[in-house]
Amino acid sequence: MSGSPADAGITAGRPRRPAAFTVVAAGAFAVSTAFSIAAPALAQDSRVGPPIRLVPVLPPAAPPAAVPPPPVTLVEPPAPQPPSFDVVPKVAPPAAIQVETLGPLDPDGAGTLDGARGLGGNPWQGLPRAVLLRLLPELPVATPSPAVKELQRRLLLSRGSPQAAPGEPAPPRRFGALRVEKLAAMGDPRGAADLASLLPEVLADEGAARALTDAQMLAGPLDCAAAQERAKPFAGAYWQRVELFCRLRAGKAAEASDAGLALDMLREQPGGDRLFPALAEAMAGGPPPALRGLPGLKDPGPVTLAALRALQFGAPPDVLALTDPARLAAVATSPATDPATRVTAAERAAAALFLDARQLADAYHAVPSKGPSNSEDPVQLKDMAARDRSARTRALVQRAFLAAMDGRRRVELARLAVDLVDAPLLAGPLGAAAAGMLDTVSPTPDAAALAPAAARLYFALGRADAGRRWHDLALRGRPTAEVARLWPLSVIASGAPAGNMGLAGWMDEALRGADAAARARVAGQLALLQAVGVTVPDDAWLRAADGEAPAAQMTPMLPNPALWERLKDASAAGRTGETVLAALLLLGEGGPAAASPVVVARVVAGLRAVGLEADARAVAREAAAALAG
Repeated sequence: MSGSPADAGITAGRPRRPAAFTVVAAGAFAVSTAFSIAAPALAQDSRVGPPIRLVPVLPPAAPPAAVPPPPVTLVEPPAPQPPSFDVVPKVAPPAAIQVETLGPLDPDGAGTLDGARGLGGNPWQGLPRAVLLRLLPELPVATPSPAVKELQRRLLLSRGSPQAAPGEPAPPRRFGALRVEKLAAMGDPRGAADLASLLPEVLADEGAARALTDAQMLAGPLDCAAAQERAKPFAGAYWQRVELFCRLRAGKAAEASDAGLALDMLREQPGGDRLFPALAEAMAGGPPPALRGLPGLKDPGPVTLAALRALQFGAPPDVLALTDPARLAAVATSPATDPATRVTAAERAAAALFLDARQLADAYHAVPSKGPSNSEDPVQLKDMAARDRSARTRALVQRAFLAAMDGRRRVELARLAVDLVDAPLLAGPLGAAAAGMLDTVSPTPDAAALAPAAARLYFALGRADAGRRWHDLALRGRPTAEVARLWPLSVIASGAPAGNMGLAGWMDEALRGADAAARARVAGQLALLQAVGVTVPDDAWLRAADGEAPAAQMTPMLPNPALWERLKDASAAGRTGETVLAALLLLGEGGPAAASPVVVARVVAGLRAVGLEADARAVAREAAAALAG
């Protein structure tokens, strides 16, 4: 889900577009060659290991006998053929199914999604269980990409079982336990609980049981009866805290003769969350603790945050040392938290998709304005944003927009709100919160200056109809590079180009006076267009590369070669689960907006090859929105 400092991922420390975005798509031709050089070194480092060889390695053949050179001819050789610029493979039908001798199906194949709601019949067909169990824990947790998170959720909740190899021993951790743990860690406690209800025996795995309990405690309110039942097989300070919290929350401290003893034991235990005993004492009727400066406050655990919420104590600013989005979401959704702490925590959590746009807007609206002098003035707010792209600045823009009555002022504030959303976050709750402001602005000529940014935002969010209305408005004026950059995004997001501009016309505008970085962006957009099925002629690639050989501009960040080959082989063979798994791992925590366009194009082509057309287009749309800036 692929973590952050103050306003991390959003403000001064916000994610910048990585250097991989400056790769030209023509560099994809060098990927295969580069892999032959880099794969041995990278494979030693890889956590997933190389692809499994399906055929034996044959001994080298004897060298052929020497052949005399052909006679010299004076006939002029034929003209060389132009290179082919297929950055991604054409989507081909799955290969024929091969019959293999495999062991039994894994018993943890139950799921809450099947058929079209999930990923088909058995998405794990053809992927050995040992490989799957090694890769599953590496899936993203805090990705900013809605496309990645939704696809991953469906993968984990889909019904289907991998097969063990004949005679394979039982794994150290069960398939079902790893699924429950990952769902809980990525902020889906309901999905984790629903899956665990189908596979109750997997909660004998302490890691899965603890992950589910943490996620439920942070999302609140904790089902104490279920948590206490879940805790019975385990011992240790964590489960003692959960048990004590549940008894205190139920008001049973006075009648529990061992409550004081339990508190004393928790105080004496080394390490752990040392703030909880003070909060537990307050829950038992003792005096409230002075929170500032207490040890353990900078890294409060889920049970401590649950105790703060139960006591209706606000979490002080010290907790913003947290990088875990689930705990930041718990801080942000507590009404007792002071507004400045709350809004910063909310943005960090929303950036990782642990809060939605409505919850983020609630946090924005809780921030008081600094005063009438700058609460509604777009010019002063714009100056403030230039100095401080913080959560508080975005909150003030939202408040000013709500208070503004003048149409021109509302347009200026809406433009500022959109400009304050960084490219990797356009498709998520921060982008949706800005779009909530745009929804009240009509795409009329008076708002023409806002049109390109508005179209880009709506397309990124998958709201193609609204995006096309604003794109049409942008095309009515004089074409600019900003408007031209939207054409590939409009094609990917809506399935058809807006206006009369075709591929050639787009390239004319996009390459007018283009420097190396602009040409790299155009090449990346060509790669994404080709990946979703648009025919890209060879001369378009040559124009993007300015006539140079592809390798001349090749400076990509190589993807993991084992994952690259696994994605290629799995998608060609129609192995859906393995294709999705490799695609998610290649995109990583940063998602499509942070990955090289060459990698995204390969992922998109792979997803389309196994029939996941909508998911492929969503991934391409997020990457194209980042390139359109």
